[in-house]
Amino acid sequence: MRKSHVMFIAASFAASLAIGACGGKPSEDDCKKFADHFSTLMTKGQEGPAAEITKQVADGMKGDLVKECVEKGTKAEIDCALKAASMEELEKCGGSKIK
Repeated sequence: MRKSHVMFIAASFAASLAIGACGGKPSEDDCKKFADHFSTLMTKGQEGPAAEITKQVADGMKGDLVKECVEKGTKAEIDCALKAASMEELEKCGGSKIK
């Protein structure tokens, strides 16, 4: 997965958090779990140098993801994201709202 695609997915999800939906606010702990899960999903199925680069990019975005999540996310979006088994499933939790 290319760095630009990683950034697009993260930006899409962060933007969907800004749009918001019903469902209450996630805790900071929920948001940290989300950021860790996001990083794991980004590198799922990758090997070698590409996996390491993707992991570095995803890990570097954790702080921003947590901040956006805490400030603008909903509990329902984060619960959905934590259940996602792939980036495609994660995008369905909110990333498609900005299209």
